[in-house]
Amino acid sequence: MAIDFVVANLVLIAACLCRLLAVRQLASSDPIGSVVERINSNYLINAIWFGVTAIGLLAVTGFYRPMPSGRIQERLVAAAKSCFAGLFLQVLFGWLVLGRALAAIELAVPAWSMLFVALSLTRVSRRSVSSWLQLIPREQARGVSHIESVLVVGGAGYVGSELVRQLLDAGYFVRVLDLQLFGLEPLQDLLGNRRLQVQKGDFRNIEHVTRALRDMDAVVHLAAIVGDPACAIDEVTTIAVNYQAARMMAQMARANGISRFVFASTCSVYGASDGVSAITETGKLNPVSLYATTKIDAEQALRETADELFQPTMLRFGTAYGLSHRPRFDLVANLFSAQAVTDGKISVFNGHYARPFIHVRDMARACRMSLEAPLHLVGCQVFNVGDESQNYTISELGQMIAAHVPGTQIIESRDNSDPRSYRVSFDKIRRTLGFQASIDVSEGVREMIVAVRSGRLGDWRDPIYSNSLQMKEYGLQVLKFPTPAVRTEAEDMPATAQFLKRAA
Repeated sequence: MAIDFVVANLVLIAACLCRLLAVRQLASSDPIGSVVERINSNYLINAIWFGVTAIGLLAVTGFYRPMPSGRIQERLVAAAKSCFAGLFLQVLFGWLVLGRALAAIELAVPAWSMLFVALSLTRVSRRSVSSWLQLIPREQARGVSHIESVLVVGGAGYVGSELVRQLLDAGYFVRVLDLQLFGLEPLQDLLGNRRLQVQKGDFRNIEHVTRALRDMDAVVHLAAIVGDPACAIDEVTTIAVNYQAARMMAQMARANGISRFVFASTCSVYGASDGVSAITETGKLNPVSLYATTKIDAEQALRETADELFQPTMLRFGTAYGLSHRPRFDLVANLFSAQAVTDGKISVFNGHYARPFIHVRDMARACRMSLEAPLHLVGCQVFNVGDESQNYTISELGQMIAAHVPGTQIIESRDNSDPRSYRVSFDKIRRTLGFQASIDVSEGVREMIVAVRSGRLGDWRDPIYSNSLQMKEYGLQVLKFPTPAVRTEAEDMPATAQFLKRAA
């Protein structure tokens, strides 16, 4: 009502201006002070009466009565009745009380007509925006147990392009929300599939997210700035994408009544360890990069968002590798494979450090298995994703690849650029979901070597194949907000705040 009262007064001012122009009491040559004085003389006489009468009539005719948004016509009819009654009363008052019927008509007709137009426009536009941004009320949330539709955020990426194919093969309806920083080529052959819908959008944009979440049963959140080098390029943007937007996505999914939310995290959260003892999900977190700390804080934000309905699952993936429909050569196994084929030598840094490797198709399979598992097994749970048989040192990986490309020279050196070293236990996901790697590292790198040799991937040094290079050349221009508001207080993002403090 308060807004409508303000609207009524603005309309009255406009009507006064129209009347003065119509009766030639204003001219373009008049001083501004004279114009304001004449408008005030007409406006002030009618201001209180017009506003109070308008609100009163709208209330009497049922304009403010609660009704479904679909019955917009009833509300517009009530507005029309109110404005017609107001017009009649103002003319009657001017004629009987003030003895100025003509002056009353000259002001009342434009005032009440414009008020009807203003009320109609505000209600129609409000309904349109509400429909566009409609979220299912929590009390009406379905809490579905059988999943038919899945939103994959980042579905055109390295893991996403594989997951989308697996979900489609399993019969799901899949919607992809992706900014397409690396193009749409990874999904090009699927665009004719009737069970696939691709939406180009930014998952930091509430309108894009709301539209993408509509009618979805589950969410797999893969979108992020991935990898230590890419995250180090712009700290503010990394925090906005990897933490703030992930938290907003979870909150929006919860508001939309979605129970299943699979979040892609990383084993990099374990950082620098002894590289001997296998770390479980409850092991010490020792991140050494911004990428890892933003994932830690995002996991915590998801736990804080969880309730009896919203039950997120957090997957800490091992070191990714393997051929995908969106190839990457900034991953150590893929990089070594390409170097062996094209250069005949592999540059191994810090070869004694250990990593748990997992093929990209197994990463996608873990996401699908998490979606299909009983919610009481995976809800609000963290899983390391990989296989103990795939724990290798960097040197062991290099030797394995060299064995597939005879004559490859291995050049080893040490530096402190990447101190990560960890062996990870995957017992929990094996016991809970029965997950084990279906592709071993030897098989995966052999597939990559064949692809590089065939030449079908083009120049593997192209920036499109590297998250950090693409970020520098193009991605940051798209992702960076002009004036981002990022908070890094300890209570909001303790891991990231501590990391940035040490780095400073």
